[in-house]
Amino acid sequence: VTWRSIRSAQVLVAQIGVPAGIHSEMGEGSLRHVVKRRVHLERPQPAARRRLGYLEKHKDYVKRAADFHKKEDKLKLLHRKAYFRNEDEFAHGMLSHMKEKGKIVRKDTGMTVEELRLLDTQDARYISMREQIDKKAIAKRSEQLHFLDADRPNNHTLFMDDDDIATSSSKVSTSRRAGETGKPSEKRKKLRDVDVASYFDTHPSLLGRKANRPRLKQLASGSFVDRSELDSQTKASYGELFERQERAEKLGRVRAELELRYHLSTKGRRVKVSDGEKGKPDVYRWLAERKR
Repeated sequence: VTWRSIRSAQVLVAQIGVPAGIHSEMGEGSLRHVVKRRVHLERPQPAARRRLGYLEKHKDYVKRAADFHKKEDKLKLLHRKAYFRNEDEFAHGMLSHMKEKGKIVRKDTGMTVEELRLLDTQDARYISMREQIDKKAIAKRSEQLHFLDADRPNNHTLFMDDDDIATSSSKVSTSRRAGETGKPSEKRKKLRDVDVASYFDTHPSLLGRKANRPRLKQLASGSFVDRSELDSQTKASYGELFERQERAEKLGRVRAELELRYHLSTKGRRVKVSDGEKGKPDVYRWLAERKR
């Protein structure tokens, strides 16, 4: 705002006819708000200097200066603390922390060799206990499940004397006798004519079963277990047996690995005999040492 613009404003006010009191109260300084002033804008980066990047404005300078002074004050405070620090100062955090590369880090509270051995032995004992529980359950379940219904290439041999043959023999049909060639011995003929269904006291259609073969009395009274329900229970029992067998095998391998790790942590010279196969640990042989 120049003196010429202020003077022109005063002349304009005089021509309008503003009272003298108001003019005196406004003064020359207040007239600056009446006159329109030019807005000075910060220039952008010229096209010839665009390769140099963004041209910093005043607001950018303000932010950069505030950040600089903030860091400067922090460094001054740290220098002051370091200058006036007490060399005999003690804090309990010093026991669990240490200085590493200029930074305060927590100490690594690793366990000793004896503590690691104790942990390995406790783990091995627990795994051994679980293994024994599974083995006892396997033995108990195996006593109840004998795989009787499994398909096996075997025969059922009957040992019968003459009285049993005589009581369980049946008459041979005429069509069967007509087709026979030769004369077998009398004993073979009796054995061939034995009624196996009557010997087992069951229906002839159930002779193919190796287990759960109901008798005629049970078939007549209907007091026998449903086959589908029995098969589902048996299948579940076999599934539990196989799972326990697999788990016992895995626990045995883990126990052997822990025991080997415990023995390797002890003193004594040893030689590796062979590598472990099929998930088993390596085999070592300890050399004999003379005892005083």
